[in-house]
Amino acid sequence: MVTAMEQAAAVTAGRGYVLIPGLLSAREAERARSHILEQVARSPSRDQRQRLYGLIYQDPLFAELVVQPQVLAVVEQILGRDIVLGGFSAHVLHPGAGRMGIHVDYPYWAMPAPFPAQPILEIQAIWLLEDFTPDNGAPYFVPESQKWCCPPEPEKFAAHAEQITGPAGSVLLSHGLAWHDTSENRSRQPRVSLLGNYTPKFVQPLEDNCYGFEPAAAEKFSPRLQQLLRFNRKPSREPVYPLWERL
Repeated sequence: MVTAMEQAAAVTAGRGYVLIPGLLSAREAERARSHILEQVARSPSRDQRQRLYGLIYQDPLFAELVVQPQVLAVVEQILGRDIVLGGFSAHVLHPGAGRMGIHVDYPYWAMPAPFPAQPILEIQAIWLLEDFTPDNGAPYFVPESQKWCCPPEPEKFAAHAEQITGPAGSVLLSHGLAWHDTSENRSRQPRVSLLGNYTPKFVQPLEDNCYGFEPAAAEKFSPRLQQLLRFNRKPSREPVYPLWERL
């Protein structure tokens, strides 16, 4: 059995990503996918790519995925325990959707190059809610590109990118510096995934994790999820938090 330490090493010192199969049952993957497509039907978009936010307040399954033990074990091997959730959303590629564009992940794309190799500033989790195939938008990654610490170069990407396919229920963990892109969805069905990103707590989150806030749902969040969302911050009598206090 591959350990979390070995999977973390693949992300940091190996290819820059690792596919972990079987973290969701077929029933769970379909439940999540159906929920997302129901939301899409209620809020149709003219865009070929559609994002949905606030899912953790809509169904406990989404909240559980944020703190999935095997995912967190790998992320914490890389970033440590003092992390926050930088964002969590659904990504729907409608039939005919083209490539998103070659990129590195936030916060790197918001920084001037060359990017710092250390500390590592982001790990992304892509949840496959259906099989990722060559025809439905499975992403391309350039192996070991996380070591280059620079913005993507189109010619180099075209020469070295590999498409990552996998079965529903898998999660693809990747280094924020890894060059990647979606592919075209040439199928007749929308391709649905979830995107989560984890960052050290000193990085400003990309998304507003209070979007769609529902008190009744938030009250049931685990202590770990509350910490990742920074809901565990408490008012202080002092103007400055004690340095030893975890925020």
